Amino acid sequence: MAKRKTAATLFMIAALASQAHAGEPGTSGFMFLRLGNGARAGGMGEAFTAVADDATGIYYNPAGLANIEGAQINATHSEWLLDIRFEQVSVVNEMLGGAVGINFTGLYYGDLDRYGQSPTVTPDGTFAPYDLALSAGYGIDVLPNLSAGASCKLIYEKIDFESATGWAVDIGVVHRSMIEGLTLGASVLNLGPQAKFVEEKFYPPFEMRLAACYKRAEEWLRGSLLVTGDAVFPNDNEAKLHLGTEYVYRDILSIRFGYKANYYVQGATMGFGILYKDLRFDYAYMPIELELGDSHRFSINVFTSGL
Repeated sequence: MAKRKTAATLFMIAALASQAHAGEPGTSGFMFLRLGNGARAGGMGEAFTAVADDATGIYYNPAGLANIEGAQINATHSEWLLDIRFEQVSVVNEMLGGAVGINFTGLYYGDLDRYGQSPTVTPDGTFAPYDLALSAGYGIDVLPNLSAGASCKLIYEKIDFESATGWAVDIGVVHRSMIEGLTLGASVLNLGPQAKFVEEKFYPPFEMRLAACYKRAEEWLRGSLLVTGDAVFPNDNEAKLHLGTEYVYRDILSIRFGYKANYYVQGATMGFGILYKDLRFDYAYMPIELELGDSHRFSINVFTSGL
């Protein structure tokens, strides 16, 4: 089990934290910023750019903050490959003519054995890699049918004795179409200057998202049905397509399905949500191929009149 954990953890570090070699030389690092946020979005294949109507929307499109009334708090825990943990907290409060949001993200790989230069079976202590990001954003209705928003994030990465710091901004818009129920969205994420890890220089994992969602509430549905899709254009890889759907029964129970196309180890997703008064619990199941394990994402959402 220890060897399996070490192998899986090193795989994650190589794939997420040190991907300056993923595209063109020096293209992207801080790859944990692409792991998503929230179990609701996770169940819908993370097609959330045009939805972005809860606290986790600050990750996908800061313009979605303008849709939030009162205050919302979201806490998300993700189980990633054995003991690797992904923790997030998002808080949004309606204020200053729009809404202000903050988000904390932490990816923790657990303890790994440290070995020196000489071959040995005896470790020289342990180390615990981790990645952190703290962002703050603001969204506002600039027209009756158009919202805009922006956020700025500070980023920190630590692997043994080495570390890297950086910053990036997100910018987004949401347009409520003249077609009832149709919303269009677009965002530019992780736009920032080069950072440096040891001798390797890289940019944050920039991407552009273009999205649309359609929501319909009908009595014969006994609730509402939402269908959404995101086209994602990363700076260091081929374009991706995220698709999702959500059925909400009487504002009590939600069932969700999604699909992430053109990914190496990701595909179908599913999840559900349960709403009780001012609390909502969400769960998402996001399988990972290559026998590395599965990702389970849990969220608790609190809705209040204001902070």
